[in-house]
Formats: sequence, C-alpha cells, structure tokens
Amino acid sequence: MLNIEQLILLLISYVANTFSAFAGGGAGLIQLPMLIFLGLPFSIALATHKVASVALGIGATIRHLRSGKLNLKYALFILLTGMPGVVAGCFIIVQIPDYEAKLALGLLTIALGVYSWLKPGLGQELKDINRDSFGLITGGFGLCVIGILNPIKIS
Repeated sequence: MLNIEQLILLLISYVANTFSAFAGGGAGLIQLPMLIFLGLPFSIALATHKVASVALGIGATIRHLRSGKLNLKYALFILLTGMPGVVAGCFIIVQIPDYEAKLALGLLTIALGVYSWLKPGLGQELKDINRDSFGLITGGFGLCVIGILNPIKIS
C-alpha cells in the first residue's frame, strides 16, 4: 500500500519528468531538491534521481533511434567520454558530507539557471563545428568534466 510520502514522490516525479519531456531535460532541477526536502539523505536522493534519469535516457534513445535522427558515431563518442566522468563523480560525491553536497547543488543550480538565461538558444540547433581532432579531444575532455559534475549536480 502506498503511503503519503510515496504519493508525493510519485506526483513530484511525474510533474518533473513532464516538464523535462517538454523542455528536453532538466527534471533534476525539480526532482532532486524535492527528494532532499522529503528528508532523503543527499546520496540516496541522488541515486534515486539517477535511476529515473537512466529510464528517461533509454526512452529518449529509443525515440531518436526510431526517428532516424540519432548520429550513432557521435552518440557513442559522447557516451564513451562522458561515462567515465559520471562514474568518477559518483565515487566522489558519496565522500562529500551532506551539507557541502547540498551547498554545491545549490550553487551549481543557480549557475546553470544564470547560464541558461544568458544563452537561451544554446543546444536548440545543430552546429557542425569543432569536429577536427583538437575539437573532439577538447570536447571529450569537457564531457568528462561535465560527467564528474553531473552526480554532484544533476540532468
């Protein structure tokens, strides 16, 4: 039988992921803080959110595969360069005390909000740039760093 906290979690997850589906991401900006407000320790809230993110990612991948719009070469590149950072970030975040992790979450969320506000069109159109060796190495390194920060702050 569901208790009230589970119903609240279900409702919050539904709303967060609905907004994420419309916007193309960002469920963590709603879901992770709400999990923390419900009293979950930071690491448990983060793990719960990551499981939901993987489910969303699988759904999005299937949709893009069906539409034929997925560039498998670059998708694999992104996966191979980002995943090591995500794994490293998960090992790092569980070592950080809850208060400091929540503070980092807040600061990174504010920074992400400001950055998105200043660059509203970012990621809205395909730009075939920086596809030379230097650009790919630099981009791969950047994706790895983002992967490390991702478990600390989520999307």
